[in-house]
Amino acid sequence: MSFVRKLASASFWLTIASWVSSAVGLLTMLIFARILSVEEFGLIATATLVTAFFDLFSRLGTEAYLIKEVDPDTEDINTAWTIQLIIKLLIALAIYLFSNWTALSFNEPKIENILKTLALIPLLLAFANIGIALLKKEMAFQTLMYWDISAKILSFLITLLLIIVLDNYWAYIWGMVSYYAIISATSYYFSHYRPTLCLTRLHKQIGFSQWTLLKGIVNYFNNKCDQIIISKFIGSAALGAFSITQRIYETASDILVSPFIATLYPGLGQLDRKSPQFTTIFHNTLIATSVVIILLASLLAVNAEQLVTIALGSAEKWHLVANLLPIAAPLLITRILSFALFDVLTLLDKIKFLFKFELVTAIVSSVVLFLSVYWGDIEALVIARIILTAISCLVLLFVLQRLISLSVSIYLIESTPLVLSTGIAYLVTVPFQAFLINKVNNLVCVFATSFVYTTVYFAVLISFISILKKHSTTYALIAEQLNKLKVMAWQKLTTSDTKQT
Repeated sequence: MSFVRKLASASFWLTIASWVSSAVGLLTMLIFARILSVEEFGLIATATLVTAFFDLFSRLGTEAYLIKEVDPDTEDINTAWTIQLIIKLLIALAIYLFSNWTALSFNEPKIENILKTLALIPLLLAFANIGIALLKKEMAFQTLMYWDISAKILSFLITLLLIIVLDNYWAYIWGMVSYYAIISATSYYFSHYRPTLCLTRLHKQIGFSQWTLLKGIVNYFNNKCDQIIISKFIGSAALGAFSITQRIYETASDILVSPFIATLYPGLGQLDRKSPQFTTIFHNTLIATSVVIILLASLLAVNAEQLVTIALGSAEKWHLVANLLPIAAPLLITRILSFALFDVLTLLDKIKFLFKFELVTAIVSSVVLFLSVYWGDIEALVIARIILTAISCLVLLFVLQRLISLSVSIYLIESTPLVLSTGIAYLVTVPFQAFLINKVNNLVCVFATSFVYTTVYFAVLISFISILKKHSTTYALIAEQLNKLKVMAWQKLTTSDTKQT
């Protein structure tokens, strides 16, 4: 099977898994948004913020190491699993022991028992089968889809039962624990590999892992410093609203974009890093991804207030989310681009560089975000975060230009039609939306507004494609694929008409 077909197949199965997983996650969020207060959401967000800090010590890159290795042997695989086992057991113990100190630090007494319960998650994951990493290396995403979907659905049913019995935030906490218990147990059903204790390749893997771990620690503070600052200086209610805003964007990207990005790392890992094909495929991936994420971010921003009312039940209760959604829209774009850029730099063995880069950006981000809250509010913090992440993505693009001859100027020029299409679609759609708001219900308004926006966006973009295809190989490729889709659609239509005749 060719690389493109393999990537397309992997993307298809990951898309299905992502849709089901995101649907379950979204449904869970919608249910709890009506049960829990904004402060309780903030309490859960603070607890998961703490567990995420401890969890990053388990991210030694063992999975990335196995994927990167051309032909890992049994000792490589078993050493990776043993490292995972030891580290996660230590993390579970650390979360439990530091729960009281953390509760005092955040001035949230309820967090102590939540953390003691969440300590079960790394304990359960310590025994998960490392064979799942081998399935990712083999791009067996159909099997991985069945694994993730079955765990998500089963844990969701357990969570529904817990809601009936407990009717408070503990249903959410125990629902999380049940998901990871199922993930760990079923990993042995979906992968036939049986790991054993082994540390013979410890030195070899630690050489790869030390920079991955340091990068992970810095990455945590770089990505989570906004939440830490909000929790510490604004309060749990603001953190609850901010975490819900992030969750909405993450769910949207998981449905439409993340499945393809998730296949990019193992897919590009099978290519020669020095070949022109490597650079061309990555460049085209960035453009294709940008088409989707810019549209997605725009639709969420335009329909923010109506979506909050539909999804969370009360625009008044969640007014801060309705205010943050339009402002935070560019974060969805920079988030996805960052994932892709970091994946490629990891493939190029630039772990040490990524650590240094993240260290600098973490320090700068902490200072800038703190000052934005000190002199402003949570909205100023979001704007500051957007500027910081945009600059980071631009810097990484210039680094890749030096490493793999990726042209930043060409990427920015070819992205310009996407921005122009978005602007034109916005100018056309907003008056139409204003006309609809008081005449139809929120759901109809969202569907009608989204339809008009998407139609205008693609109509303008296709016009740009037809003009630029003679001057851009990327747009020529897009035009070629669009023509193929048009021919296929016409063939199916004519075949259907012939059969009816």
